[in-house]
Amino acid sequence: MTFALQIVHRRMRARAGGRRVAALRPACFGFVLAVALLAPTSGCRKPPPSEVVKPAGIERASASRGAGAGAAGNEGGAVDAGLTDGPRDGDAAGLGDGAAGTGGDTSQPSTSGDGAPAPTAPFTKAALLQAVSGCAMARYREFEADARTLAQATQAHADDPAGTGAKAAREAWLTAMASWQRAEQLRFGPAARTADPGGQNLRYEIYVFPLANPCHVDQTIADKSYAAASFPTSLSNARGLSAIEYLLFHTGSDNACSPSFAINANGTWAALTGAELAQRRAEYAAAAASDVLARATALVHAWEPGGGDFTSQLTAAGKASGVFAMDQDALNAVSDALFYVEHEVKDLKLGWPLGLVPDCLNSPDPCPGDVESRYARVSTDHLRQNLAGFRDVFEGCGPGHSGLGFDDWLREVSAGDLATRMLDALAGAQRAVDTLSPPLEDALVSDIEAARAVHTAVKALTDLLKTEFVSVLDLELPASAEGDND
Repeated sequence: MTFALQIVHRRMRARAGGRRVAALRPACFGFVLAVALLAPTSGCRKPPPSEVVKPAGIERASASRGAGAGAAGNEGGAVDAGLTDGPRDGDAAGLGDGAAGTGGDTSQPSTSGDGAPAPTAPFTKAALLQAVSGCAMARYREFEADARTLAQATQAHADDPAGTGAKAAREAWLTAMASWQRAEQLRFGPAARTADPGGQNLRYEIYVFPLANPCHVDQTIADKSYAAASFPTSLSNARGLSAIEYLLFHTGSDNACSPSFAINANGTWAALTGAELAQRRAEYAAAAASDVLARATALVHAWEPGGGDFTSQLTAAGKASGVFAMDQDALNAVSDALFYVEHEVKDLKLGWPLGLVPDCLNSPDPCPGDVESRYARVSTDHLRQNLAGFRDVFEGCGPGHSGLGFDDWLREVSAGDLATRMLDALAGAQRAVDTLSPPLEDALVSDIEAARAVHTAVKALTDLLKTEFVSVLDLELPASAEGDND
């Protein structure tokens, strides 16, 4: 796309409702050039696929094939805004009637919530949205339970920082983080930014990657502002799961700020004894974990029918929803969330530390210090959970990845070959992550080719996602993927 067309394209993204134009089709070129700066247009979009194309239960790729295993601120600057096989793989309860049984893999029939065989039904967009909604609720409830355990473990550690509670607190963080990494793929609705449909920014209150700021955490240790009543409204890069990782897994007496920062220049940090530092870190971790639990509870409440009921806003899209005027708008929001694997996983978690994107100090060399989880050293597992979360939405969130997913929609519109190729690419990415040895933190230094192989495998999936997938289903390319030609 030329520079001139890119400008037109960006201006068209400002049309009513905030949705984005997937591409400028040739037939629309003259029309767009004439009116793009004057009024929004949607006259060149192809009609969405039919609601029901063929009955459920059509042949699909077996889940067993692939069921294996903004910009960072300166030091102290502001931001605006696990070691398991996965959190209870496939155990997403409450998927709802719309999620039941359609297109489940043959090796493990999908079931309803009471364990009975799930009824079959024709594929509809409404049923897919119901399945996605059930998956989100299950994952968020799962994380809320893990966040509660983390809050309890960190409080016990704070009550006796010299005792044995540190190990339990770290283990609780690993479990909660694995759970959250799987839910990261569900960044739509209340978890999304406030500018997005139904967004409440709750994801960024829980986890700020890639905007973590250890220096800001150390400044908060020094002034003990974590104990202030205003802590929950402080900058999110000093709260959340990233801050807790640093507090629990970094045990040295140093800090992450440069010598010019006040805590070093004024001797504030040097004046802390080892016992004082340990006490403050433990207290701070407990305060941050309590805040994470509050955010997790708010996220669940925002989805629940008895709370904010975003569930109804999503599942009633195009009918009685005050958020989504059309069901295709809701599916676009969910599709945008799938691009987490393209932007955050491929570009930031892999490309950035590999030196493949220009954010690494504008250097082509690897930046191993920029891995996602440098203190707990579980960056590889984060990738594993992210890909499992992608599979939840793409293939199905029920047992054995049964239930409706975007692959079923592809098959309903006679794009089964694309569904199979995407599942194959996903399986390849999962294998690359599962076989990565040594862990990513070490591979970036000792076996760079192994780390690059993971990036290549993930790219095979994301190339299909941002080209054929959005085109076939008439979905819109999210802003994070526009202009990304790698």
